[in-house]
Amino acid sequence: MAESPLVAGPLYGVRTWTVVGEPGAERLAGPESGARWPDGGAWLEAICPHEAHRAPQHDCMCGIYGLHPNIHNARDVLASRFVLAGVVECDGAVEVHAEGFRAERGRPHAFALTPLRNPALVGRLAEAYRAEVAEVRGPAELVAWCRERDLGLDTAAVDRLLGPGAAAQSHRERVRRSRRLVAGLLAWLVLSVILALAAVAAMPDPKGPHDVFGRAGRVHIK
Repeated sequence: MAESPLVAGPLYGVRTWTVVGEPGAERLAGPESGARWPDGGAWLEAICPHEAHRAPQHDCMCGIYGLHPNIHNARDVLASRFVLAGVVECDGAVEVHAEGFRAERGRPHAFALTPLRNPALVGRLAEAYRAEVAEVRGPAELVAWCRERDLGLDTAAVDRLLGPGAAAQSHRERVRRSRRLVAGLLAWLVLSVILALAAVAAMPDPKGPHDVFGRAGRVHIK
């Protein structure tokens, strides 16, 4: 499709937040923008920082982000302990993409409480944002939690909006990007080792008498 379709909310997806503030008075911020999310069940309205238009806008990156609740996205949002994963509720105009969506406004709907999370912290944030707590042990249970409550678009719904096979094609492209990234990192590591070995090999041997220390003690070499 030339443009991603706009649909009317509400629409739910998984995402992450950064936890900011003093202990006991924590609040949420966007992990990239740093924008504070209002508490008390209020909506965060998307504002484009570059153009004077209503978010979301085609060919722009503005909007409140969410990811479709599938196993791949759930694994991504739960991967880091430095951000808090959960479910976002979005409303207004929503632009749907193969992996997720951008919306006019959003607010936290639930926070994921995994075995490695601080339950007291998650509970305080849930109370502050009037959100639920989803007690899950991993990505599969987070997806099941969403499916049981009919939250988010499944693969069939995404394909109906974007065209047959859109979700699968997006996943294949995502896998290819990941493989290219891993290959690039491996190539960089190999090159670094080769350059380090070359630098060591190019160093001249010390001339004249010198001492070598080992398990047997000091040996004087002439």
